[in-house]
Amino acid sequence: MSIKTSVAVVLVLLAAPILAMAQTVWVDDPSNPVIPAPGPGDWDAERYLGAVIEVDGTYHMYFSGRTGGPGVQNYEIGHATSSDGVTWEMDPANPVMTLGDPGEWDDGTLWVGSVIQDESGFRMWYGGNDGQFCRTGYATSPDGSLWTEYPGNPVMDVGPAGSFDAQWALLDTVIVQDGHYQAWYWAADPSSRWSIGYAESDDGLSWTKHPVPVINSGWAPEVLFDGQLFSMWYSVGGPSAADISYAVSPDGVEWTPYLENPVIAAAALPAVVYDSEDGIFVMWYGVFDFSIRRATSDCCSTIFSSFVPAAAYAAGAQGSFFRTDLDLSNASGSAVQYELWWLPRGQDNSEPIVSDTFSLGAGMSVRYANVLAEVFGLEPDALGALGISSSSPHLLAMSRTYNRPGDGAPGTYGQSMPAIAPDELIRYGERRRILFATEDEEMRTNVGCQNATPATAIIDLELFSAEGTSLATQRMTLPPLGNDQINRIFQGFAPINGYVEVWTPRAGDAFYCYGSVLDNTTSDPTTIPPM
Repeated sequence: MSIKTSVAVVLVLLAAPILAMAQTVWVDDPSNPVIPAPGPGDWDAERYLGAVIEVDGTYHMYFSGRTGGPGVQNYEIGHATSSDGVTWEMDPANPVMTLGDPGEWDDGTLWVGSVIQDESGFRMWYGGNDGQFCRTGYATSPDGSLWTEYPGNPVMDVGPAGSFDAQWALLDTVIVQDGHYQAWYWAADPSSRWSIGYAESDDGLSWTKHPVPVINSGWAPEVLFDGQLFSMWYSVGGPSAADISYAVSPDGVEWTPYLENPVIAAAALPAVVYDSEDGIFVMWYGVFDFSIRRATSDCCSTIFSSFVPAAAYAAGAQGSFFRTDLDLSNASGSAVQYELWWLPRGQDNSEPIVSDTFSLGAGMSVRYANVLAEVFGLEPDALGALGISSSSPHLLAMSRTYNRPGDGAPGTYGQSMPAIAPDELIRYGERRRILFATEDEEMRTNVGCQNATPATAIIDLELFSAEGTSLATQRMTLPPLGNDQINRIFQGFAPINGYVEVWTPRAGDAFYCYGSVLDNTTSDPTTIPPM
C-alpha cells in the first residue's frame, strides 16, 4: 500500500461557555464552493470530505474519491493544501493513499478517518473496507504526505455479530491528552443503521470500546475539546439527504444534542477547526454535487436545552381552570445558570419571550407555582409550552399542570410532565405511537405537539382503532418552535378505544407529541408519552 495522510489537530478553545438563546449560526464563505465539483473522468469524480487540520500556517485537507460509475475503482484518499482555507492546491501525487493488495483487509475502499500532528510527525487513523467490513488502520508520516502503514493493521476491528458496530468501525476523531487517547468512531450494523461509538487507548493502537453508542443516530463525528467541554458536529440522515447537527458533552460519553439542530441543512461530513487568532470556528463540509464548501461561526452555543411541551394558565373544558407549576433541581456539584422561554401556542416562536437568567446552587431545587404568572407575568388565558436553557445537563425539570374541580370543591386534578431532552425528540425516520386514546361519554383524548426546530415542521398523525384499522390521517404544520393541540382527536369515531401514530415526512424536522386523556366530569388529565 502507498499512503500519504489525513489531518486533525487537538485544539484548546479558550472561550468560556455562554448562556444564549441563539443557535450556532454558520455563515457561508462568499467564495463557495472553495473546491468545485470534480469533472467527469477525474480520479475523484465522486469526492467525500474527510478531515482538515492546520499545521504551521498550512491547512491540510483529506478526502475520499473515486472515478465513479459501476465497476470502476473504489474510493482512495486524496490530499490538498491551502494557506487560507479558501484557495486549495491539489497534491500532484493524488491519490495519496491507495488500496491494499487483493486479499488484504483494505483492498476494497479507503475512507479518511482522523489525523493528528505532534512532535513525532503526522499520524493517521483511516478506514479500510474489504467489501464486507470497514475497520480502522493506522499510519505515520514525517511530512503529512508520504505515509508508512502500521504492520499490525487493522488497529480497531468491527464488533461481534449483533452489535451496533458489527459492520463498520472507523475512528473519525482522535484526541490525545497527557498520553491518553479518546476517540469517536463511525459505526454501523449489517442493516446500515449508523451510530457513533466511543473508545479509549493508552497508545493509539489498542482500543477499548464503550459498550453502547454515544449518539444513536449519526455518523462522521468531528469533535473538539475546549478544556472543559466537548463539542461534536456530525451527520444525520442518509448519504443522499443528510444534515449537520451539533452536540455537547462534559465527558465525551454523555452527549446532549443542540435543541435547534440541524446547524447546516443539506450537508454532511463536517471538518471543523478553531481559529484562535480570529476567535472563530471554521467548518468545511460536503454537499451532494461532490463539491466542498466553507463556513465560519463566532458563536458555538454550549447551552443544554429542553422543552416542557405543555404549560397553561387558562380555562379548560367542563368548567376546569388549568395552571402549571415547574420544579427545577440541580443534580450537579456546582451552581447552574438557566433561563426559561415562553412559547405561546399557535405562534412563530423564532424570538421567544425569555426570562431573566437565574442561578441555582449545587444540590438545590426551586419551584415556580403558576410559572406563567410568576416568571412571565402572564394573564389568563395563556396556553403553550416552556423551553429551558441551562449551563449544565444536570438541571432536572418536572412540570405539573392541574385544575380545581368546577364546583370549587377542595383538592386538585393534574398531570406531571418532565422536560423533554433533545435525544427524546421524534425525528425523520422514526414513527412513535400514543396509546390509551379514548373517546366516549366518560373520556376524551387530546394530542399536543411541539416543534423543536427554528424552521417550520410537518407532523403527520394517523388514527387507529384497537383492532389496528386505520381510521384517518391528519397533518399538523407548526411554525418555528411552535406548538399546537388537537382536542378530542377521536371525536368523529366515538365511542372508541385506539391509538395514534406520529411521524414527520421531512428530513431535518424534530418534534415531540404526547397524548392527554381526560375525564369528562372532572377534567382530570393523564399524560400519555409517545412510545
